[in-house]
Amino acid sequence: MTEATLNAPSLNEGRARVIVGVIAFAGLMGTLMQSLIVPILGELPELLDASPTATSWLVTGMLLSGAVSNVLFGRLGDMYGTRRMIIVCLSFLVVGSVLGSVTTNIGLLIVARVLQGVTMAVIPLGVSALGDLLVGDRLVKGIALVSAMVGIGGSLGFAVAAAAAQVFPLPSLFAASAVLAVVALLGVVLFMPSIPASASARIDVLGVFGLTFGLVALLVAISEGSTRGWSSPTTLGLFGIAIVVLVLWGAHQLHHRDPLIDLRTAGRRAVLFTNLATIVVGFGMYGVILALPQLIQLPTETGFGLGQPVIVAGLVVAPGAVASLLVPSLAARVTTRGGPKVTMTVGALSMAIGYVALIFAHSEIWQMIVAGILISVGVSFCFGAAPTLIMRNVSHAETGQANGLNNLARSLGTSSSSAITAAVLASLTITAGYGAEQVPAESAFVTVFFISAVASLLICILVFFATGKEAASSTRTPA
Repeated sequence: MTEATLNAPSLNEGRARVIVGVIAFAGLMGTLMQSLIVPILGELPELLDASPTATSWLVTGMLLSGAVSNVLFGRLGDMYGTRRMIIVCLSFLVVGSVLGSVTTNIGLLIVARVLQGVTMAVIPLGVSALGDLLVGDRLVKGIALVSAMVGIGGSLGFAVAAAAAQVFPLPSLFAASAVLAVVALLGVVLFMPSIPASASARIDVLGVFGLTFGLVALLVAISEGSTRGWSSPTTLGLFGIAIVVLVLWGAHQLHHRDPLIDLRTAGRRAVLFTNLATIVVGFGMYGVILALPQLIQLPTETGFGLGQPVIVAGLVVAPGAVASLLVPSLAARVTTRGGPKVTMTVGALSMAIGYVALIFAHSEIWQMIVAGILISVGVSFCFGAAPTLIMRNVSHAETGQANGLNNLARSLGTSSSSAITAAVLASLTITAGYGAEQVPAESAFVTVFFISAVASLLICILVFFATGKEAASSTRTPA
């Protein structure tokens, strides 16, 4: 592969498909890492001889890393080229995975997970790259597939990790990740053409540190709120620090010549409401991933649990991942004919129907599978259309940071969902009989499903207000 930049019109159908496939696989690696250890999170304190608080940072650390990387590498992609930054992100994944495969020290494993988290920036970088390489219907389909990797990776990662954890030790999961990361890295190096920078500027170092510090405080507050208590001095203090730092950071961005994030662009009505809707989609996506496996594994003595092992929980989630993999082309056709707002609305309604079904029917495996498919398909529709809606309302030079901010919105949604779901399940417990005050009550799961259903309907309202004057670059993605 030469370093010569390829113009979108010069790519034939076969070449375009290869490039989309390579970018989609690279993006999938980042989202798979999110669920790598979730099925065995409860067993890690014993396996690693560490406290539950320490092992929880194997998830929190990755989420923090991914949140910052989404914005930082989005901006770096605009400045230095998206292909180059994708290669850097995948290199971090290789190093982190190799480190995790050779140690059981909790500190080093947290470092490994932080390094893996950088790869979450690949999807916004990939979406921006597609905007440079493809046009028209190819671009819409490509964005739908790459963006759908967010939902696919979450569900598929849980299913695969749940099955693998029954046979292989923890280091083997990291070793397998390293192998897949190398494959993804080679694919990008060999088949993805180089893309020139779309913006020339200096990196806002103070902005990077300010955003990092503010997001760390915010996400740690969300993460710790469910365990320490939402009104605890630590939680309130972290929220206070986050607000102060992010407000000061925002003021700095508004007055900086080359801001890390152009807040004036982010504040455009269409961009703002699309990102708000993306937060809620991320929130709704994690409701089923976090609550359903626990419901499946609870003992039958509770009167509502199914008493199945974690591998069955993974298999119940898997059909949703498979369905998500099959629908991006359908979502792209809906976007081409009706626009991305219609696609996101259809997806949100599918999510709402799935959660409403779970409220009233969650006593059989098949009921959970059907509901899970509806939710996963809806998530795929929403995430597949959101970047197209964003790119139609920003200039070409802003696509990297705009997509990075959209991916950050998704991370905020999933982090909030994780904390709120944990808080609900911990606060509503069985009051008498088996597992009294130790396991979540059935009403706790119904409450989670209800909250997620309401959130799904809220997406429709937010998308309705995501209107604005499209940027000149929107001609690349015609409706």
